[in-house]
Amino acid sequence: MAPYTLLSDGDPVEKHYYDLFIARDFPSYQAFWQEFVTPLSRRPVDIQLKDAQQLAREGKTDHDVCLAQLHYSILLHLIRAFDIRQLESVKADELLFGLTSLCGAQDIAFELLERVQKPDRYPPWPTIQKGRLHDHGIDAQWNWKKAHNFPLQDVRDYRNRLVHGRMPPTIVWANHQDKVLLFKLPRMRKEGDYFDWRKVTLAATPLQLPHADFDDCRTILSEAWGLTTKYLEENWKEHLLPHIH
Repeated sequence: MAPYTLLSDGDPVEKHYYDLFIARDFPSYQAFWQEFVTPLSRRPVDIQLKDAQQLAREGKTDHDVCLAQLHYSILLHLIRAFDIRQLESVKADELLFGLTSLCGAQDIAFELLERVQKPDRYPPWPTIQKGRLHDHGIDAQWNWKKAHNFPLQDVRDYRNRLVHGRMPPTIVWANHQDKVLLFKLPRMRKEGDYFDWRKVTLAATPLQLPHADFDDCRTILSEAWGLTTKYLEENWKEHLLPHIH
């Protein structure tokens, strides 16, 4: 029997976005889905996951269900960021939400990678500890980041500064050819140089603005997108796919 494919056998979301970006930017999503996720589903009857009794008869557990749900959740975060990149004009608000979505995809990826490496360490569902609900996925995320030198930290630091610190200065630039306004913020790794807004606001003329240190919001989001999907693809190949063959 030929393997299932996202275009033919995925859910409506997977089918829609396969040609838009999955095949190009994250093809290992389908490889993992084919080898790991589809056997957990009731295909060819329907696409939903089997119940615990069915899975147990096949040697599968809640740990496997947890991994499948994490894998799909990464895609949903990527879709939010992808859709924002398609807008005619990306402003600071859209950039913030797009970066937050990418950081969400990263967090879940860290958790998934860590759980696959150490399947017996992290319970699949939250438990009560000291009277409070404890999500073991947070532990998995932190342990993966710590063990791998805090990957993608440039993206995460930029997003955190937008959320938790003073807003960076903005240069609004008219693109007369396309008849849209470009909203430029400090580039990633340059945002720390512009805590003092006067480096922008005291420019005597537009030509004296620090354009070399600023990018339009779409470009910043696109750089973060490329870094994130590159990390996912490389780590799926190195750490995830070898564990399921």
